[in-house]
Amino acid sequence: MPEEVVLIADDDMQIRRMLSRFLENENYRFFEVSNGKEAVDIVRNHCVNLAILDIVMPEMDGIEVLKRIKEIDETIEVLMVTGYGKIESLREILFDYGAFDYLIKPFDLIELKIAVRRALRNREVMLKSNLAKGELERRILELEQELKERTFSQRESQIKYRDIVEASRDGIAITQGDYFMFANITVMESTGYTTREILGTPFAEFIHPDDWRAALAKHQKRLTGNEAPEVSVFRIIRKDGSFLWVEDRAAMTLWNGTPASLHVIRDISERMKNEESLIIRNAAMATSISGIALADLSGNMTYANSAFLKMWGYSNRNELIGQPIRRLFHSQIKGKKAVEALRRKDGYVDEVVAVRKDGSTFPVQVSASMVLDESDRPICMMGSFLDLTKQKQAEEVMMRTEKLSSLGQLSAGLAHELRNPLAVVSSCSQFCLDNLKLDQQVRENFQVIYRNSQRASKLISELLAFARPDALTTNDIDMNEVVTTALQMIRMEVDPARVMFVQRLKEGLPQVRGDKEKLSQVFLNLLQNAIHAVSGKGTITVESRCMTSDNLVEVTVTDDGPGIPEEHRKKIFDPFFTTKPGGTGLGLSICHSIVEQHMGTIRVEPVEDGGVRVDVRLPVSTEGA
Repeated sequence: MPEEVVLIADDDMQIRRMLSRFLENENYRFFEVSNGKEAVDIVRNHCVNLAILDIVMPEMDGIEVLKRIKEIDETIEVLMVTGYGKIESLREILFDYGAFDYLIKPFDLIELKIAVRRALRNREVMLKSNLAKGELERRILELEQELKERTFSQRESQIKYRDIVEASRDGIAITQGDYFMFANITVMESTGYTTREILGTPFAEFIHPDDWRAALAKHQKRLTGNEAPEVSVFRIIRKDGSFLWVEDRAAMTLWNGTPASLHVIRDISERMKNEESLIIRNAAMATSISGIALADLSGNMTYANSAFLKMWGYSNRNELIGQPIRRLFHSQIKGKKAVEALRRKDGYVDEVVAVRKDGSTFPVQVSASMVLDESDRPICMMGSFLDLTKQKQAEEVMMRTEKLSSLGQLSAGLAHELRNPLAVVSSCSQFCLDNLKLDQQVRENFQVIYRNSQRASKLISELLAFARPDALTTNDIDMNEVVTTALQMIRMEVDPARVMFVQRLKEGLPQVRGDKEKLSQVFLNLLQNAIHAVSGKGTITVESRCMTSDNLVEVTVTDDGPGIPEEHRKKIFDPFFTTKPGGTGLGLSICHSIVEQHMGTIRVEPVEDGGVRVDVRLPVSTEGA
């Protein structure tokens, strides 16, 4: 048997290497090129049995290469491979340009192996068919001679029978043994073959390589008198190398007095295409990252995909099927507006509050429409749902950042204007205390003035630290070391019998690039807040971990205090907002500013059983990576 030669054309070096190793293991000879122009040159100058072409290539795309290869030698089979699979391009490439098959990247080697063998077998079958034309012509002449010897009445009945058969919109064929003995014009038109090319040819050569074994097994059962299914579905290979799906209804008959099979062959390619489209649509809905639900015209749910179930916290769609979809949303008023819009056959888009199985709520964007049949009559309602929780959180962070930026600018200006008069008040009061003979009451008043001027000066310094943070002095930092040092310092300020600290620090954390002193200031502040939250008696847990997928180090400070009211949580990073007696309300604002300088995030969340969790996330150092 001559050696099979395969051409590989793909601009991706990894794909070429994978295909080359596969072909080498299968004992094929092969050429390997990286662009379309080189592929055409190879076909012009060498014998090639099969070409494997990428669709997107430099200099000349795969579709143009396919056309040129078929112009040079139409017997070369072509497998198209692409990472941009589309049903439209699939049909065009297979049916219009004559490619044998179409593989979507990534594909496994078993799929590739089957496709290559099928393509080479198909080419072999086609070449054999062309070689057998002389024998076909001889057989046809013999059949025509036999017909001439029949009586006029027999010929007349046959002609009438053929007229009926030829007018049939279904393909009608007779096989005897393994060969075609008769085929009507519908068979010729649907396959592209002529009568001479079909008659006397083994019918197995026209069946798709993946289907012929099963089809032949049923045929042999029928010939031997065993029970076999009346209807078979398989693919027939057209003359151009493409295929069509057929439904074959077979029955036993006689041909020239000898047992034969009568086949009524119906083209069901369109039906299979529609079924394939339906399968694709169903798969797309089932695997969509958006929640998708269907409801009947009464508003009762009939379908929910996996993303919808996950959003609403359900594990089994049977919990939802048949239930009114309005129960899943907080606002009944908007639900009525949506139904009214859909009944008018208008689309409906809005933001609504959804209610999970556990009773919690979350924001979603709903895009709903009425599904219509071919007569423009409504048959059901469909909605697509997008969870807006993360988007709302991001908007909240952005608004907070903008607010802090504006307040920072205001604070910087205010601090600048206050420092000079405050310095005069402080120095004058101190001069009076140090140099004048004052009675006790006046001295006490000057001391109050001096102390408060110093307190105001400290507040201005904090304002400037928030408004105009100092430049960072960055180094690679071990966050566990920063946290441990902060814990050692804070432990000196509390009674160990009343406040317990729990450390869960992950060993081997990657380093963070940052300012050690400023980050220490952040965690000292967070720990002081936690001590205040537990009112001097409780448990404070400090944890560290590496978020490998996001390339972040996270440090969490959690207390078991009473927690923070929801209305306070949204203001917690605002300057001057505090729940501490005598506090300035700048501590967390400064922490937020420092973490933001480090390109990190700080987030405060309530704990389910009471308390507060503060998460600080900082990017891993890329120095030396």
